[in-house]
Amino acid sequence: MKIANILNKERCEINLRSRTKPEVIREIAGIFKRDSVLKNVSEEEIIRALTAREKLGTTGIGHGLAIPHCRLAAADRFIMVLAISRRGINFESLDHHRVRIFCVFIGPEDQPEKHVQLLAEISMALRNETARREMISAPTRTALYENFLSHSIYEIRPDFSRKQKLLMLVLQDEEYFTEIMELFVEMGIPGAAVLKSQGAGKILTQVPLFASFINFLGEHGAYHRTVFALVPEDLVNRLIDNIEGITGDLDKRTGTMVLVLDIPLIKGSLQSI
Repeated sequence: MKIANILNKERCEINLRSRTKPEVIREIAGIFKRDSVLKNVSEEEIIRALTAREKLGTTGIGHGLAIPHCRLAAADRFIMVLAISRRGINFESLDHHRVRIFCVFIGPEDQPEKHVQLLAEISMALRNETARREMISAPTRTALYENFLSHSIYEIRPDFSRKQKLLMLVLQDEEYFTEIMELFVEMGIPGAAVLKSQGAGKILTQVPLFASFINFLGEHGAYHRTVFALVPEDLVNRLIDNIEGITGDLDKRTGTMVLVLDIPLIKGSLQSI
């Protein structure tokens, strides 16, 4: 997705006035309404949607950057706001640092794959400290806009300097999938392989001897995915904690499982977003 197609200079702001998290969400909602792209969505609807996403977990991913985002039924395309806070705002970031750069986007409800892809593109583009510094010091909206676009094309460079683990996630609940994929990106793990898989119960329903028994106990729906991702060893426990923040305690539910394995050798990369 070309970021230039969803961001314009009018939705760039170099001096946010807000001091708190609720205030900056409200101010950003007002910036979204500067043009008519979201004419069918009220400012209050934007505020509610962004606030609801923050309740699932902060989008302040660290290094002074936050990427608030949400999906709206009334949105027929992706739209983005880019804003700078000179003072910095306490946005409950993962590293507890104040946020100075806000990349905020809204997308249609029915395009979750593009939503995650855009989240990854923004996250990876702004990992560069030089890019963040240039944006924070931009003197005009035009300079901010051009600085951001100049860094929005990045080169994928697998980093194996940190010891990696292979994390496998088996998921039978479709409602959690997009949130978990967003979580991977927000924690700097954009590369993953997702396979359509099948549980044993589904197979046994095709065997006459077991079919009625399995159906009587209750069979999970047709949705079944297995996700493979390389995760830096120092992030594994925090990632699992955050997954459980979405799914609930994995030891007290069925339909979701996480497995972590050691890797003796790595060649190539799972990064594809």
